[in-house]
Amino acid sequence: MGKVLYYTLVDLARNRSVLAFAALLFVVAEGLFLVEADAVKALLSLVQVMLALIPLVSLVFTVVYTYGTQEFTQLLAVQPIGRGAILGGRMAALGLAFLVALLFGLGLPLTAHAAGATAMVLLASAVLLAWVFMALGTLVALVNRDKARGVGVALATWACLVLVYDALLMALLFAFSDRPIEPFVLPVAALNPIDLARIAVTIQVDLAAMLGYSGAVYKDLLGSGPGIALALSLMVLWIAWPTLAAFRVFRRKDL
Repeated sequence: MGKVLYYTLVDLARNRSVLAFAALLFVVAEGLFLVEADAVKALLSLVQVMLALIPLVSLVFTVVYTYGTQEFTQLLAVQPIGRGAILGGRMAALGLAFLVALLFGLGLPLTAHAAGATAMVLLASAVLLAWVFMALGTLVALVNRDKARGVGVALATWACLVLVYDALLMALLFAFSDRPIEPFVLPVAALNPIDLARIAVTIQVDLAAMLGYSGAVYKDLLGSGPGIALALSLMVLWIAWPTLAAFRVFRRKDL
């Protein structure tokens, strides 16, 4: 696993896409803090960008990279290396690449302009969000042999979690507006890692305008600290289940 991790990291270091992603995040974050004098308003805008951009890039890049390195994966599979070690090394390398990109792209501007607990929660949410969609992207690429179909499934997944989820949640609120639905909001919010990241950050910043109904319920029922901890813990579960599923598929997959 160590050698797979090393060679994948070397390959990723040569990949300009990761560097471009880090540079884009840095330019956007630094630009928002320089343009907006109020750090809280800059954070508000940064959260919106983060919730849309990080899942999309992490998901699509992972899918495309997995398809692009199929021959290397096949070469590794005929070596005396377990399949679990192959996939584990590759996913660990991708996770480290996203971590470094986010530490540079978001960590530096946050440290310079908004250092503190809020910056830590935002950065932790961003990293977990990238890892969630890296795991989902790996699973999508392993399940779908055709690259075009895999990319299509990835984009559809992103669209469902970013656009369709909010529409369904609003429809649920309107349909049951005359009934107490607070007990159902927590499990519904747990179905979307993007919403969990938004809840964690906005509870910490205490931005009432961005909390939304699900965020307000988290804060009212659990309080700020437990609400953030629960949201981040649920994001860890979102990393775990597609990762375990990907390992299961990869061990049985005919390469």
